[in-house]
Formats: sequence, C-alpha cells, structure tokens
Amino acid sequence: MAEVKYGNVTVTIPDSLTPPAKAGKMSADEVRRLPKARRGIGLVGAHTADAIAKAGSKLTLPPDVNATTLAAACSRAEEIDQVIVDLEVVLGILKQANLLFDAEAWEMLRKVNGQLKEQMKYAPELEPIFRVLIDFMSRSPRGGQDPTEG
Repeated sequence: MAEVKYGNVTVTIPDSLTPPAKAGKMSADEVRRLPKARRGIGLVGAHTADAIAKAGSKLTLPPDVNATTLAAACSRAEEIDQVIVDLEVVLGILKQANLLFDAEAWEMLRKVNGQLKEQMKYAPELEPIFRVLIDFMSRSPRGGQDPTEG
C-alpha cells in the first residue's frame, strides 16, 4: 500500500494509485492544460479494452497503447475517483468533529468567563491573570484576531 502524507494526515491507498511525482506540484496553468476526461471512462475503457482484444490485428493502435495498459489506466482513473469520494466523506466527518470540539471548548470558556465575572467583584486581582480570556470574550464574535494569530 502507498501512503500520501501532508501535515498530520496520512492516507493509505493501493500501490496502483500512487500519485505521479508531479501531482501536487503543478501550477494552476499546468492543471488547466490537462485534458479533461469525461465521466464514466472506467466502464468505457473496460469495454474498449475488450473490443481491442477481439479486433486483434484488424486495429492498429498507437505504440504506447494496448488493451492491458488502456484497461489499467481507465481502472486507475475510476479507483482514484472512489478514493476522493471516500476522502470527502472523511472530510465531512472531521468538519463535524471540529464543530463539536469547538462547541465543547466554547461552552467551557463561557462557564469560566461567567464564574470569573462574578468572582472578580470580590477578587479584582483575578482580572490581570485572566486578561486574555476577558479580552477575547469582550470582542464581537467575528471581529479582530484570535490570541494565537498575533
């Protein structure tokens, strides 16, 4: 099995789907210049490979194409499509997990902030200790930078 790694993520895929060396390194112009394949090339490729085998010597093919290489290329195209669909499902799961983790953390911060506001009335020395939280909670929800953003 091949692995594709980026940051904290490792995706394991069949060896036949190992990305070409230039995958992920192409410019936007290079990507635009790639021929755009139609949907369903896997099935058409399989039928065409069978037809090539049946035609035998009646059909002259380009030197770099034969029934086996055509079937493999079309199959690989379909298989990577399925991997991408699977990754999109995983991405959706992770995005929902992110929302749940954020909501849990936000709820805890709100609870601490509420307690802090009450206790600062009697213990003002808490204010400088919790300045980052106080400033964060006093900002408008979408405005400004987060404390980790500089």
